[in-house]
Amino acid sequence: MIRETRAVRGDITVGGALDALTRGDDRYPLASVAGGAAWVLYGGPGVEKPYAARAVALAVIAEGPEGYGEPRSLVDPDLALSRLAGTDGSVEFRFCYLHSADPQETWRRLRDD
Repeated sequence: MIRETRAVRGDITVGGALDALTRGDDRYPLASVAGGAAWVLYGGPGVEKPYAARAVALAVIAEGPEGYGEPRSLVDPDLALSRLAGTDGSVEFRFCYLHSADPQETWRRLRDD
């Protein structure tokens, strides 16, 4: 598991943060694994309901022989990231690696939870 804590502004959306963490200047390098895998990006826990006291699965990122695919969002990309912020105003992001997990099935399972 990789943990990264970032300070956020109220006008940043989950989609904007996802772009920054997967494609932008703040891109976090995920390890490559032979045979592919799924990475799940979590954010939070926030202090505002319904995001209080739990990290929220934000997206699934597939890794395959061609590299990383487009992240598949699990929440509304327009959700203000500040809703996932803790009392200090920051959001902790975690990338969780699921060895040999089918990214499509992982996305479906997390979306339905």
